[in-house]
Amino acid sequence: MSVRPNGLKYPCYWMYKDNQSLWRWVYYGDNGEEIAVSSESYTSKQNCLKSVNIMKSSGSSTTYEPPNS
Repeated sequence: MSVRPNGLKYPCYWMYKDNQSLWRWVYYGDNGEEIAVSSESYTSKQNCLKSVNIMKSSGSSTTYEPPNS
């Protein structure tokens, strides 16, 4: 689990090292609540940041739902 520092400005992504010293990220919404987390861990900070950038660029992705829902 990540320990958030004080002073973050929301919304934001927070990158941190987990208990196994692997990189992960958390996305916090406008209200400071956790909305999304990385589904995997990364051996390098650069790969973690690449994952964050993929998420940032997916804002215009199509949303699907089951038919007749």
